[in-house]
Formats: sequence, C-alpha cells, structure tokens
Amino acid sequence: MLPRAGQQARAYPPTVSAAEILRRHWNDSGERLDRRLDGLTDREYFWSPVPSCWTVRPHVSLPDRWDIDYDWPTPEPPPFTTIAWRLVHLANGNWIYWEHAFGPGERMFPDLVVPGTADSAVAYWRDSRAPITSWLETATDEDLPQLRPSHLGAPRSAGDVMLILLDEQVHHGAEIGVMRDLYRALANG
Repeated sequence: MLPRAGQQARAYPPTVSAAEILRRHWNDSGERLDRRLDGLTDREYFWSPVPSCWTVRPHVSLPDRWDIDYDWPTPEPPPFTTIAWRLVHLANGNWIYWEHAFGPGERMFPDLVVPGTADSAVAYWRDSRAPITSWLETATDEDLPQLRPSHLGAPRSAGDVMLILLDEQVHHGAEIGVMRDLYRALANG
C-alpha cells in the first residue's frame, strides 16, 4: 500500500520479481479503491454529471435485472460514464478476463448479472477481485509468460491478462475517486 502522511514508504528489495510487483500493485490499487468506495450511496452511484452518460439501468424487458450501457466498438469519443458504469465495467472485466484465461470460459458479458445498487456493486467488484488476488498470491515469474485463452480470440500471456486488469483497476479507480471528490465538492457548494 502507498504510504500515507507520517508513514514510511515500503521499499522493494534489490531484486524483486515481476510477479511480486504485479501482486503489490494489484493489492495496493484495490485497497485504495476499496477505501474510496466507503460510504458510496445509490444517489452518488447513479449521479450523471453531464447529459447522456452511460450508466447502469433497469433492463428493458427483464424485470429485476439491470443492464450496463455499452456499444462495441466504443464510439469516439467515448461517452462520459457514471460511477455505476465504471464500477460494474471494472468488475465485469475482472470476471470475463479471469473466467476465459483461468476458468471454463463459458460466460460472456451479457451473461453477467449486473448489480443495481451501490452496495451490491461494491460487493460484486470485491467478489470479482478474489480469484485474481488468489492467483497472484502464488504466481511466479515463470507463470507470467504462459499463454491463456482469451474472450477476444487470440491467446494472451497470463502476465498480459494481469496487466490489463491492473490498468483497468488503476485508471477506473482513479476516475471513481475524482468523481466522488467532485460530487462531494458540488454537494458542499
């Protein structure tokens, strides 16, 4: 975890493995986002700061189900997205990349049950991290170049899968943090 004010920085040993670096960054960025999600309300979760945001919304034909807005390929420029969209997108990516690279590879994005509240989305994101965190706990540098199946077609190395998931977690986590800061600042006006 990154040091807070008054804490000493954790030093890497002179020789640290790539797997250890991935493990530390995965855990640190996940812990940071988890702290930033503390107290997230449904109102803030669904807050649309600009018109036409992509979000999570009730499914048009299935009662008690939710959908995440998404077009493939993503339009340019991509639409602005709510915290709901960012958090569910992050968890969905974890589930699908993980399931195809290390699991049965049976589900695709439309098969996932999208959460419709802030609390259920936070739990969904935490659950999506568990198998990745578990794999990283024992991963070695020798595991990283192993080719794994991908939902995108061509196999990817385990290291590439981990880097994609880490990049998504870091950048969407930072976006969620900024949106929470903005929401709070506007509310305190």
